[in-house]
Amino acid sequence: MRALALLSGGKDSWYAAHLTLLMGMELRLAVTFIPESKDSYMLHYPALDLVPLQCKLARIPHLSFGVSGVKEKEVEEMISHLRKLVEEHDIEALVCGAVQSEYQKMRVEFIAEELGLVSYAPLWKKDERNLLEEIVRDASFRFIVVRVAAEGLENWIGRIVDNRNFDSFLNDLEKARANPIGEGGEYETLVLYMPLFSEELRIGEFEVIKYGKSTEIRMKSMN
Repeated sequence: MRALALLSGGKDSWYAAHLTLLMGMELRLAVTFIPESKDSYMLHYPALDLVPLQCKLARIPHLSFGVSGVKEKEVEEMISHLRKLVEEHDIEALVCGAVQSEYQKMRVEFIAEELGLVSYAPLWKKDERNLLEEIVRDASFRFIVVRVAAEGLENWIGRIVDNRNFDSFLNDLEKARANPIGEGGEYETLVLYMPLFSEELRIGEFEVIKYGKSTEIRMKSMN
């Protein structure tokens, strides 16, 4: 089955893409939507400028499109951008990294239905703690925390999480009573290495920025 993956650059969307390939599907294209509003209900926004480089390392064709980030309007904009791509690349399935968010899952299913595609969400309803362990321990992902919004996780901003410090990260998530996978916006990530990458995405200096009650980083690649 020929698939298009919705990629944010974070661990969930990349793990969904990874599982898609393990299932024997062909990943023909990855698409990133960049919201104008940081209050988007559907879309992750930190470090989106580095997703094209991730895809280059994974040898996956990639395109980015801007959308408003306005609730519901952004869904229609996503459909508009995807419609031509589906025809050009003969896409059959739409892949997303939704885990527990009914809002996100329902809208991706709506987009897929509008475009005549199968909606594929391989992480759907997995236990969040087990899923995080699967991503880091079993699949050997390394990611950097690019945004934190949960009190008690501030010390992880700009830090890399991998198998070596996973227990410490998980312990702090539990202390903060944060969703382990971060789907509630407690934290957001950028994948630096995963099995599809030809090499690690190297990050240089970064700037720490406060935005309301959250903290995020802006950075540049060294690749």
